[in-house]
Amino acid sequence: MNQPELILDPPRNAWFDRAQACFEVLLMSGLASSLLASLPFLGIGGTGGANLLLDIRILIATVLLEAVITLILLALILKAHNRTLRSIGLRREEWKPDVVFGLGMVPFLFLVNVLVMGALRIFMPAYVPKSNPLMDIIHSPLQLGLFMFSALIAGGIKEELQRAFIITRFHEHLGGAKLGLVLWSVAFGAGHYIQGLEGMLVAGILGFIFGAVYLLRGSIMAPMVAHGLYNTLSLLGYWLLTR
Repeated sequence: MNQPELILDPPRNAWFDRAQACFEVLLMSGLASSLLASLPFLGIGGTGGANLLLDIRILIATVLLEAVITLILLALILKAHNRTLRSIGLRREEWKPDVVFGLGMVPFLFLVNVLVMGALRIFMPAYVPKSNPLMDIIHSPLQLGLFMFSALIAGGIKEELQRAFIITRFHEHLGGAKLGLVLWSVAFGAGHYIQGLEGMLVAGILGFIFGAVYLLRGSIMAPMVAHGLYNTLSLLGYWLLTR
């Protein structure tokens, strides 16, 4: 893969830089932000993934709050390094080709989804879920709209900024962008455990695709557009087909 233009600093080997990069990656991994986002709802829905599925309102609020906390952490880290979002690939110039590329990715993403589901049904039918637990708690068009909005913010924006930052830190101090892409794709897939094996595999593979496109194009815009549109169409399509 060609390294993106957005990564400006040459890799260094100082142990302090590596330790700092590890800390920042852990901070941006979502562990801290998920814990903080769950605290306001301890007395209502609990903190576990299963408890979040008891009430769509709690789930949406938690997802949005977690996204806000993650973005605040990202802003603070970038400010500490005297950097901006441009340093991880959010650029305004030449955005049109990236948007077009992102739109063109969407059919391919759905093809990947279909192939993964088909392979599971053939080779591992016991792991195929009978329903989508996230969609089962949506009971009205209003709830669907709110959930689509939260998925757009958390997926299309927060997760792609998060991915870009982590890959960049790996490139600079932790063994290279390719290693960061692979490790974060695995972690990203594992983070979708609520959706079962199918959801984890699809998320991990799509996360790898988003990260690869980011590295190849040196811009975060295409993955943002593709991820946001994919999430929106997936939710809308599932709702229409199952209702």
